[in-house]
Parts: sequence; C-alpha cells; structure tokens
Amino acid sequence: MTQRRAVLFVDAENVPSGAAGKLVEEATRHGLLLDRRIYGDFSKPSLKPWLDAAALHALTTRQTVAGANGKNGADIAMVIDAMDELHSGQVDVFCLATADSDFTQLAMRIRRAGKIAVGMACSKASSRFQTAFDVFRTIDVVKPDSCPAPVNASEKPVAKQAPDVRRALKSELLQRIFVEAPPLDGPWVALPDLMKTLKACQPNFALKPYGHNQFYKLLAFSGVELADKNRKARLKPQPLKKVVDNG
Repeated sequence: MTQRRAVLFVDAENVPSGAAGKLVEEATRHGLLLDRRIYGDFSKPSLKPWLDAAALHALTTRQTVAGANGKNGADIAMVIDAMDELHSGQVDVFCLATADSDFTQLAMRIRRAGKIAVGMACSKASSRFQTAFDVFRTIDVVKPDSCPAPVNASEKPVAKQAPDVRRALKSELLQRIFVEAPPLDGPWVALPDLMKTLKACQPNFALKPYGHNQFYKLLAFSGVELADKNRKARLKPQPLKKVVDNG
C-alpha cells in the first residue's frame, strides 16, 4: 500500500511555539511529511520563540506582514500555499494547525477535492470549525513550573549532570535530502551536496540547535553511515525482515 503524502501548515500567530513537537508528531501519523511550514510575522517579539522551534523541528518559516487595516497576511499566505499544493496533486493529507474559524472554507474545499483535512488546535475551537475536518485534534501544551520546589538549607545541593542536548535529524528529512541530493557513487552522496540540499529544504538550518559543531557529527548521530574520511555518506541499508510462511 502506497504511503500517504502529507503537509503541515501552522498558523504561528494562533498556535504557541511549545506545541511544535506535538504538532509534527501528530502530522506524521497521517503520512510522510513532504513539508512543514509556519506562517507569521516573525519580526514580532511574541513570535520569536517560533524561530527556535523552527530550527529544532525542521520547520520552514514563511515570513508575512500585516496588510492594510491590520489584516493578517499569514492567513492569506497559508491559504494560497494550501491551494497550490491541492492543485499540484502531490499531497494526500493537509494538516492545518489553527483554531481560527476563518479556515473553515479551506478545510471544506480540501475535502471536496477528495483529500484528507486534519485540524489541530491548542485552544477551544468552535464545533462548526471542527466538523469541517475529517480529523480534529486538540493539542495540549505543557507549561513549565513557575514555582520550583523549595530547597532545604541544611542539605547540600547535589551537582546536576549537564543534560545531553544533542539531537538527530528527523528520519523523513534525512530521506528527503538523500533523494534530492546528486549521487556521488551509488547510494553515496558527498557531504557538501548533502549540506546544500539540506539548506535548500530548510533555509534556516543551523548546527547549533542540534548540539553538534560539525555536519558529519550530526549525520553520524542521526544514524547515517560515513566513509572516505567523513567526506561522503549514505543511509544505512534496512535489514531484511524474515517472513515465515505458515501455509
């Protein structure tokens, strides 16, 4: 059975950045994520946290500015991109993260075209808005404790071990860059070509949020096989599963 192809479009001005990980996790349940975009005016201080979330979760930022009379340019850009993808015929599932009922007609249009519309929100959405989608999920955002536990003055503080902040590239992003990068030798791809392709897919990509100071170290941490003194790489072959015929 062919895997469904999905996209994730996030209304950053309507969804908190703390939900980014759960949004991506939910969207990947509905198909292979071809693209994941966030929309908003990221020059606003209130949206600055989304820039960190974008680097952490491989999101593409779509910078928009308010139109005349304060109209939201992010909504318009999101609708235009969704319709472009709808007409391309390359996407099966549209995951829209917003509680803004202005997107009701977009969800209904996606469904009329025979595609699947998945809605996600972190706040209360109207029942009419929810029923416009095939699937609607309410995403919980875990807020950090504002009041830390008190420390007994008679007890010596225990030194905390620094957490491992290293992170790996998502498997679907790895597969995408290896498919789109020019091959060097069979399945092998040169690291400069991989980096160039990665930045084309994620213009805001940076090593620092992943906790690595060199690209080959990030690839190795992500499970990629390296060779030729770390100058080329390939995806590790998947082991064949043994099939038992009980017939």
